[in-house]
Amino acid sequence: MIKEAFGEGLTVEEAKENAVLALNARSDDDVMFDVVEMPKQKVLGLFGGKLAKVRAYVELPDEKPARKPKNDKNDRKKKNDKPQKKAKNNTPAEDKAQAPKEYENAVPAEEIDKDSPAGRAVAYVSNIIGHLGCKNVEIKVAPRENGAILILSGEGLGVVIGRRGETLDSLQYLASLAANSGNGYFKVSLDIGNYRERREKTLISLAKRVSAQVISTSRSKSLEPMNPYERRIIHTAVQEIEGVTSGSVGEGNSRRVVISPVKGAAKKAEAAPARAPKKDAESAPLYGKIN
Repeated sequence: MIKEAFGEGLTVEEAKENAVLALNARSDDDVMFDVVEMPKQKVLGLFGGKLAKVRAYVELPDEKPARKPKNDKNDRKKKNDKPQKKAKNNTPAEDKAQAPKEYENAVPAEEIDKDSPAGRAVAYVSNIIGHLGCKNVEIKVAPRENGAILILSGEGLGVVIGRRGETLDSLQYLASLAANSGNGYFKVSLDIGNYRERREKTLISLAKRVSAQVISTSRSKSLEPMNPYERRIIHTAVQEIEGVTSGSVGEGNSRRVVISPVKGAAKKAEAAPARAPKKDAESAPLYGKIN
């Protein structure tokens, strides 16, 4: 039996991640991919363009149908007389993308004072996404300590998230500047479709999958560059896995996580031309740009 799901993104890698999320595959599943459509860049970065589309699928063992006990005609007639109850769709709690509790206090953006920091942030974000071709966009605002969370929903918001959330982080940073207008400190966070929570689950799954490869091959594996928040998620996940350790190499936007087998740590240190990888500080800013 084949279980499949599709995902879209600005790049093929991002589309693969979204497809795996939709597939809800386990970390030990052998997920395979088919690229349905390649991405096309926008003209001048604004017009046209096309998202990448990927099919993710995994082969599962066929489920054997349960054998039905033989009943006589009278028993079958009695059962048929009783109203049939609809089977409940018992979806595991972890399969559902549940919004954080603080989102429960969110109110429509229209109810926010336009002259308040949150109101200025909403106005700025609305103006930007209005020029990106996003349709039927709704913005809700949830209060939080020293700031607010802007929760966006609508069509075509994938372009606002960008590759690995880089565009979302940049817009979040600019929205904070607009909210503060050069004064004070009002923290603005942006979220689209619980992207932050889904991204964390994807990174944890990635850490487990790569760690399994490192253990089986006894060779270190380097991941793609990530911001401090994402690297910290990887480090935390690796700490829970026996037989592997993690460090970071590179500088600035090129900094990446390296997962290594514990037994091969000494060899790796000898082969490294530069300084030994350092763990990311626990005080690293969330999402890379916004504290």
